[in-house]
Amino acid sequence: MMDAKNIQKGAQAKIASTGQIVEVKRVSNHGFSVVRFQTGGDYMILNDRLETVERDEVQH
Repeated sequence: MMDAKNIQKGAQAKIASTGQIVEVKRVSNHGFSVVRFQTGGDYMILNDRLETVERDEVQH
């Protein structure tokens, strides 16, 4: 689970349930963020559904 303070615009995050890596486009003070999937498309997602991405996971 990501704390909203740790979510930054332009950062990468991982969706906890699927493991998909997404880019954070916007962060809201109301508990959700707008993320962009690598396959395309921007979606709103609750911050508690996001996890931080370990640096070595991104290199694949």
